[in-house]
Amino acid sequence: MSFLAGAEQIAVNYSAQQALTDLQQIAALVAVVVALLLAMIADLLLPPRRRGPVVAVLALAGLAVALALAAWSLATGGGHEAYFRFATGDSFALYFEVLFSILGLLTIAISHAYVRRRDFLEAEFHVLTLAAVIGMMALASATSLVSIFLGLETLSIALYIACGFGRRETRSQEAAAKYLLVGGFASAFVLYGMALVYGATGSTQLGLISQSVTAQADASQNPLLLLGVLLLGVGFAYKVSGAPFHQWTPDVYQGAPLPVTAFMSVGTKAAAFAMIIRVFTYGLPHLAPQWQALLALVAAASMIVGNLGAIAQRSVKRLLAYSGVAQAGYILIGVVAGGRAGIGAVLFYLFAYLFMNFGAFAVLTVLAAPEGDRDDLGDLDGLGFRHPLLGLLMTVFMLSLAGFPPLVGFIGKFFLFSAGVSSGWTWLVVIGVLTSVVSVYYYLRVVFHVWTPVSGRPALESSPAPVAAIAASALLAVALGVYPSIVFAAGILGSGPVLAAGR
Repeated sequence: MSFLAGAEQIAVNYSAQQALTDLQQIAALVAVVVALLLAMIADLLLPPRRRGPVVAVLALAGLAVALALAAWSLATGGGHEAYFRFATGDSFALYFEVLFSILGLLTIAISHAYVRRRDFLEAEFHVLTLAAVIGMMALASATSLVSIFLGLETLSIALYIACGFGRRETRSQEAAAKYLLVGGFASAFVLYGMALVYGATGSTQLGLISQSVTAQADASQNPLLLLGVLLLGVGFAYKVSGAPFHQWTPDVYQGAPLPVTAFMSVGTKAAAFAMIIRVFTYGLPHLAPQWQALLALVAAASMIVGNLGAIAQRSVKRLLAYSGVAQAGYILIGVVAGGRAGIGAVLFYLFAYLFMNFGAFAVLTVLAAPEGDRDDLGDLDGLGFRHPLLGLLMTVFMLSLAGFPPLVGFIGKFFLFSAGVSSGWTWLVVIGVLTSVVSVYYYLRVVFHVWTPVSGRPALESSPAPVAAIAASALLAVALGVYPSIVFAAGILGSGPVLAAGR
């Protein structure tokens, strides 16, 4: 009865003005939700031939509106908590909404031609993309363990289906099944960890959890709380593809359709890091020594396993999957370092990673044939001669991921490693530097195949939209490396509000 009485009191006190204010805090998320609903209605009512293009336009419009709303709010200083501390429109959330909106726009741009070539259901594909973006945005703006888990599952369920979108391909169905099983396993770790943290603190709201931990004199000795942190760390490591919880990544990346792989390689990692920063640095800062030690071990293992595993790969998808494991290790250095420098480096690198990693996968979508994806290293032979622009762009992405100056991958790693050294994690940075040297081999191996001349292969035909999206990604990968302060000057990181909001 007390619960019902409390709910009734909330309903009475929740005015129309408060409802409008709360909606403004999640305006970008609402824009994508509206686009999703309109896309589903269009898919239901329109004839088959018109569904795909119309839904694509609706998806692009919704994501463009979301990007504009998030960028405008970020430029004006961000918002505040809403919905009784279950969500927020602060600068940290807005930063990731900008990132996810750009990712969604790029994904729609490269997938339109791909799904037609592969004879997939285009409208449903775009609907799943919108649903996954909604989950990502909800995850970034969540300030309660409850809303975090809802965002996580919204994202995960959409991607489970998208990975199996190649319904006539055994490999795609296998990828979806593996991702479902491992993803459910990881979600169980996260949920059990949340339950234990709730049991130890008496709240699911991150701000109140932080206050409760502060008030406990022996919080670092509380076995319930420590076990909760351990389970959360393991679950988060699964989501970011951190070793030794990375085994699903190469198989799922290889089996999923290429636009899905490109989308999830960036989106799931960025959303998971937003979740990690929110929960650990904002909700559990007084247990930093415990979760820093756990994440440092995952970071070291990820950099070693990821870079060594990529060396033996013939599939470019699997190579980039292992590369993603190593990249997760690099980013974790910034999370472990913490503070303004560490979190700022993480945010910058995620923004950079969006363009260089997505662009590499996007190039492969142009090579795809009606019978399936072509992701073997041999399929890249002569790409620089068959389509010089794509060959040049692929070279830019590989060199950026390897960390060659003046590309954005170099400056991003510099920020991460500098933050790690400044905060005393020098041994972790040494591992990062050494493994980065190892990574040069397999990234240059891809470049070698791109510029290996072959005879008998015709010129490569490509649609303008994917090439434009790939070129834009490469341009930003170069521009952000030469002039990284563009991100700061544009207000994306600002003078500190984004970093403060994440803590």
